[in-house]
Amino acid sequence: MPFIKRLLHVSLLILIGTALGLSLRALAGSLTSDNQKTYEKLALFGDVLGIVQEGYVEEPDPEELTANALNGLLQALDPHSIYEPPASFEAMQKRASREYGGLGIEVTMGDNGLVHINYVNPEGPAFKAGLKAGDDISHVDGEDIRGKSLNDAVRNMRGLAGDPITVRVISPGKPPRDVKIIREVIHGRAVRQRMIKGIGYVYLETFTSDKAARDLNEAIDLLKKENGGALPGLILDLRGNGGGLLTQSVKVASLFLDGGEVVSVRGRKKNDRERYHAKRGRKYAGPLIVLTNSGTASASEIVSAALQDRGRALIMGTRTFGKGSVQSVIPLDGGRKGALRLTTARYFTPSGRSIQGLGVTPDIWVESHPDDGKSHIRIYESSLPHALNKIILKTEGQEENRKTPKPQYPPKDWPEDKDFQVEQAVKLLKSGLYFSKLHQAFGE
Repeated sequence: MPFIKRLLHVSLLILIGTALGLSLRALAGSLTSDNQKTYEKLALFGDVLGIVQEGYVEEPDPEELTANALNGLLQALDPHSIYEPPASFEAMQKRASREYGGLGIEVTMGDNGLVHINYVNPEGPAFKAGLKAGDDISHVDGEDIRGKSLNDAVRNMRGLAGDPITVRVISPGKPPRDVKIIREVIHGRAVRQRMIKGIGYVYLETFTSDKAARDLNEAIDLLKKENGGALPGLILDLRGNGGGLLTQSVKVASLFLDGGEVVSVRGRKKNDRERYHAKRGRKYAGPLIVLTNSGTASASEIVSAALQDRGRALIMGTRTFGKGSVQSVIPLDGGRKGALRLTTARYFTPSGRSIQGLGVTPDIWVESHPDDGKSHIRIYESSLPHALNKIILKTEGQEENRKTPKPQYPPKDWPEDKDFQVEQAVKLLKSGLYFSKLHQAFGE
């Protein structure tokens, strides 16, 4: 490019950047002193943007620059406020819907080497083809799956929606039959359930699905049916559950609480407060143990803390993550410009405690691995940069959490393929000591 042309090009780009700065400075002149300072800083941003776009050693992407600048601003507030560009926001919405291509079944590897069906999605293609929970699969597209690992056995079941697959199904009391199924886009369940030594067990993976409570309700019904009646005990596994929708956490807690407060949410303004209560008529009223760990966060902590505060369940495992803040997703221009996920409130348990930065301390501390004498690093909310708890400590004070119980460890020779925390929960529920432990933990 000739020198004069290049000079004009450089000047034009810098003028575009500084034009934003000049217009913002003009606007700042008519504002209050506090707002004026803010707009003067934005004018500075316009100046810098213009220079970076032209003078940086490599040509930058303007959209990426803007997104990174916005996230720099938001991440300085707390770790959970973020700007989602349009493509990222769309992907986030798809992840929340939990859609995938498949048959609509949940399986395990049976003792006979066959793929055993634990659950059939009533809206999925396998259900329409006549498959039921309790059936086994021996062949996939003519290939015998015996002797294969579970992952290898089901790998060919996955594929594109619309593609056909033939499986050989063995139903109790019936001869094997080949069934052709057309794969479909499946809305996945947020839960997995099974009976363990006569005790019901449900793993709740996430609260991002708006059907989490519905799925859990259905899972309890299936466990009752499998057990042939009422459950003598139930384990709700929230380990690794990173949270999701506040509304779903309230609905899940309602399955175990007969009315009463679940959580209160408090914003910046004194009158910006809201209380959420469980509905009357709980689903399950029997002995309940909730499993937690450092991956139990946000909405799953709301459920854990509410059940603990209300004396409704024993919390077993390790301390939870400690995320006691609420984020609102604010689409920008209907989502066409992405979305803002902004921390807008804190939540408090029924007893009025905040778990922000502290987490929920279990009533019975049970580690998942043997004690090897070494220190193991766990990531908690309090260890994140700009964690909100630092602000709370300065402005509101923070009550101490419950005393930490003495941890129980698996024996040093504990098999890696067995879940010590689940085993301890089952053992307690079958021991007859559950209610005495519950009363002790609740201070009765």
